[in-house]
Amino acid sequence: MATAATVKVTVRFSTSASFGPPLILGDATTPLDTGVLADSAVEILDLTSNVQQISTSRGRSRVLDTFEGGVATVQCIDTTGVLDPDNGTYANEIKPMIQIVISATHGGSERYLFSGYIEAWNYTYQQDVDAAYVTINAVDGERILNLANIGTVTGQAAGQDTGTRIGKILDTVSWPASERTIDTGDTTCQADPGTARSALTAIRTCATTEIGGFYMDTDGKTKFVSRENTIKALATTPTQFNDTGTQVPYVGLDFNTDDTVLANKISVTRTGGTTQTVSDAASISTYFERNLVRNNLLMETDAVALDYANAVLATRKDADLRIKGITIDSTADVTATVNAALDTDFFQPIQVTRAQPGGGSITRNLTVQGIRHNITTTRFLTTFNTAEPLVEGFILDNSTFGVLDTSPLGF
Repeated sequence: MATAATVKVTVRFSTSASFGPPLILGDATTPLDTGVLADSAVEILDLTSNVQQISTSRGRSRVLDTFEGGVATVQCIDTTGVLDPDNGTYANEIKPMIQIVISATHGGSERYLFSGYIEAWNYTYQQDVDAAYVTINAVDGERILNLANIGTVTGQAAGQDTGTRIGKILDTVSWPASERTIDTGDTTCQADPGTARSALTAIRTCATTEIGGFYMDTDGKTKFVSRENTIKALATTPTQFNDTGTQVPYVGLDFNTDDTVLANKISVTRTGGTTQTVSDAASISTYFERNLVRNNLLMETDAVALDYANAVLATRKDADLRIKGITIDSTADVTATVNAALDTDFFQPIQVTRAQPGGGSITRNLTVQGIRHNITTTRFLTTFNTAEPLVEGFILDNSTFGVLDTSPLGF
């Protein structure tokens, strides 16, 4: 593919049923680190020369949403029959839940763009064309966690921080310890309710209780980022984008003023607790009542639930100009742009400046909440979904988030 970064797509077929026990969700004798989904004895098929187009999407569109499972679509053309599902070399292996990895190499460094599992192989044939058009749809590991049903969480106890509780949930479904990066949470949890639900649902409840983030990293590992670390990320040097040629350039910018993330009445209820509600009269007077409700959270006290509500209200009661997304083109070999496309991750700060007609400009300090790549044989586009932080904190020696009487101390 003729882009500055060398893109690679590999599919990992198991070559024999003897390479390990089949993965059976909920069966302790077939944990994820020994079941065939993660089997080390695989045959790797490099599809790069067949690939015509790639799209990946990870993260969330709005800061109030949960992180959705990542998805990828790979469009291939098969002129040799290697992907023939009936007579090809891998006919017996072309099935759902085969591993797929998409990566990009630039400057001698390979970075993952997506790691997951093939959900569907779709074939299209055209009359008088001696080739098959194959579209591969893939999902990341959140799909596995959504299929894993749990009741009692192994090793859970009241007083565990949210990160520890997420670790216990992963232990319960035998997710390998080497395949996770979990921060220590800033909120402690009450005892797990023990209700029947998916492992993903249980984990998302913890992440929402924390006001942190849980998602699958590009290398296929689970990742949990605590509230404190989402705030600390704001203190790091932002990647700067503008349209004047002095910073990383962009080719598209989506901004507006609307009420999509406006919330001026916040109600938070913990399991077994009393609903804590806060509101802003001035905002309600201007925009009418806009409710945000969070139920069945796991914090141990109503006081923490109240702090939660106040923290969200502080950043969501006012409508403001929002930059929803920014698109960059890293097709050409411009190191700063390529690095921005390949290295930017969730919660990282960016600064976007737009020169306006008449000589003015708009500048916003944002965090990355979602990442989409659209890659063809001749172009590499990346779009970042962006937002102001959901919860802010006071950061010493920071000109944006360390302003007395302006920056909140957090909770």
